[in-house]
Amino acid sequence: MIFSQDIALYKQFNGHYDYTAFGNTLNVEENGQGGQCFILTSSSADFQLQPNQEVVAAYLYWAGSGPGDFNVTFNQTPITAERTFNLLFTSGGNEYIYFSAFADVTEQIQTTGNGNYTLSDLDLTLIIPAYCSPPGSGTNFGGWAVTVIYEDNTLPNNQINVFDGLESVSANNQTLNITLDNLMVLDTQGAKIGFLAWEGDREISINETLRINGNILSNPPLNPADNAFNGTNSFTGSDVLYNMDIDVYPISNYINTGDTSATIQLTSGQDFVMVNNIITVLNTELPDATISMDSIIGGTECGNRELTVDYTVYNLNSTDFLPAGTPIAFYADETLVAQSETFAVIPIDGQESGTITFTIPNNIEADFILKAVVDDTGNGTGIVDEINEDNNEDEAPFHLLLNPVITGIHNLETCDVVGEEYFDLTEVTSQIDPIYTLSFHFTEPDAQNNLNPIPNPETFQNTENPQTIYIRVSNPDCFLIDSFTVEVLTCPLPDASIELPEISACRDRVLLLPFTVYNLEATAALPANTSIAFYVDGGLLALSQTQQAIPIGGSENGEVELILPDSLPDTFTIIAVVDDDGNGNGSVEELREDNNSFTQTISFESIPPIPNLPNLLECDKGFHTAIFDLTVQDDLIRTGADDVVQYFTTMQNALENTNPIPNPTDYQNGNDPQTIYLRLENDICFATASFLLTTEKCAPFIPDGFSPNNDGINDEFEISNLLNIYENFELNIYSRDGNLIHTAHNADGFWDGVATQGLLFTGSTVPVGIYYYVLVLNDPKYPEAFIGWVYVNY
Repeated sequence: MIFSQDIALYKQFNGHYDYTAFGNTLNVEENGQGGQCFILTSSSADFQLQPNQEVVAAYLYWAGSGPGDFNVTFNQTPITAERTFNLLFTSGGNEYIYFSAFADVTEQIQTTGNGNYTLSDLDLTLIIPAYCSPPGSGTNFGGWAVTVIYEDNTLPNNQINVFDGLESVSANNQTLNITLDNLMVLDTQGAKIGFLAWEGDREISINETLRINGNILSNPPLNPADNAFNGTNSFTGSDVLYNMDIDVYPISNYINTGDTSATIQLTSGQDFVMVNNIITVLNTELPDATISMDSIIGGTECGNRELTVDYTVYNLNSTDFLPAGTPIAFYADETLVAQSETFAVIPIDGQESGTITFTIPNNIEADFILKAVVDDTGNGTGIVDEINEDNNEDEAPFHLLLNPVITGIHNLETCDVVGEEYFDLTEVTSQIDPIYTLSFHFTEPDAQNNLNPIPNPETFQNTENPQTIYIRVSNPDCFLIDSFTVEVLTCPLPDASIELPEISACRDRVLLLPFTVYNLEATAALPANTSIAFYVDGGLLALSQTQQAIPIGGSENGEVELILPDSLPDTFTIIAVVDDDGNGNGSVEELREDNNSFTQTISFESIPPIPNLPNLLECDKGFHTAIFDLTVQDDLIRTGADDVVQYFTTMQNALENTNPIPNPTDYQNGNDPQTIYLRLENDICFATASFLLTTEKCAPFIPDGFSPNNDGINDEFEISNLLNIYENFELNIYSRDGNLIHTAHNADGFWDGVATQGLLFTGSTVPVGIYYYVLVLNDPKYPEAFIGWVYVNY
């Protein structure tokens, strides 16, 4: 099993750049069979650049066997890993873990410059014994390397890509493919690729190759084509970099102009090798478009969404001109709102200014991010290859002065029922977003100047009929004025009320609650389907409605089925509210809105529990079954003439009053013993109980005669309480002379008068006469045989 982090792009550099690498191993010899199980805790390497070369970036990698040592010292400076990698590898049934760590040491390398560098305090001494061979896998190693990107103005414009991660190839996983993306090949001249790898062994080279785009890389004699990872350093020519490789190869012949990716393939038939980083150096000449919004004018008047943007497009830090017609897109948040383009070619380090005016769409909120993006066709894609594709935009927060939105304004009307009516003016503004500030006014000038607001708009009494009310809706920036009228009308109205009778309830069953809806002090009929809500403890219990229109002075009776919660106390209160949809809302305008409810107190009642009932016992009629008359219990259960008793096979059926036993006077048990459940119900409530049905083996009843004449009557010597009860019985029949003429067992059934053995009558019906029997039950309850005679007659 292998667990790793995929090699992926970490950093990209564009300019007159190249790279080098230096580092050293902690191994004193190549590991493997018979090698020393010893490792250093520090080692040194020399670093040199030319005077005209300046360090741009320096990345320290260190690695080794085990879960990881992530705190080391680099030239007396403590270093803590900024990124870590781990890899699991199974060999010989054992699982091994390896690590790599990363730290950015750019500032330290820039400050120290050329010289000898030492990495210390990488102590794997206690870790590696499990990795030495024997007894382990022979993969004990440790080492470090620094990848340095430097600038040299004599170099062509190059693109340096640093890819890193931790992936491996071995006998378990003989091929490793790595795709390098984010490349930009404009010229193949001078292209090269470098690798930092760990744990390669010089002496193991079974099918060990390194390829790019299918082409084998080699640098003989240092790096043969069939032994790519052999403990070497291409920068110094060292071949004693035990169990690590810092190698670089020219690849001009293996890539093509226009390539944006390359495929790296490692193969190994035995050697376990881990790749930590890959560096590509590719010649490139590209522009680098950036943009700035220099000024944003507009949005200073309420409702005005027009903006004018002055902007500048730059081509700084570039190696080629930016072409004319490079697209520019402007976004409000993520919505495209305008487009433009450059008019002329912008030279290296040049710039071009422009101005654009556009309108922000109505669906954009007042606060948004205005964003300008150069080299964007309006859908996030560009048409120009650039050195840096991540610096094409500029953004700024913007705030529009937007008018509030007024919706849902309507006139208010109410019926004149008392002579003085009140209006809730806030009903008119219920659809207006509550983020706005609202006020109501008697005159439009007052509304415009925010003067003399109506003090209690929820209980407004009109002073004119009809009367115009002005509303002012404002946000911190703007306000709008609108108006509506209030009017008192003369109109007929119903007046709904409801009553509940006194009633008792049974906790264990549905309550059928009768009610009466009235339309008494009314001037119009109460409409059919007027909703009725029933509440207990503030919670909705049920809904109902009127069936017919109730005339003035009329009423309507109804009944609702209530399922009462188990949590109710024995005495509780039900509130019935007519013209209530269950949410406290009515749909019928009435003369009075304060008489729609009725409260009734109800108590749970119960009946006395059923006393313990005797179990029923019957003689086994075969297979442990018998016929029972369950109703013999009725007199022990009933307490009144109107009580109803029913019998059930399950307690659930008894509680739900479903599937009662249809013939309780003639019931055959299904199990022995079997529990029977019963339900006693009266006008108040119900109760349940249970008892057992059991069978017993009774003495057989032996007749003293039978007539085997096939007339269908008494044709067999039928012994009651025998078959399928005493399953091991034996019955012997003898003639008057004492000869055995028939033997029967449980499987043979009753004797039909045919002699089944003996010399005189075998196979024939015996003659009229007396015959003797011996019945042995073979049961401890009846150890003695039953002996007697039977008369056979035709």
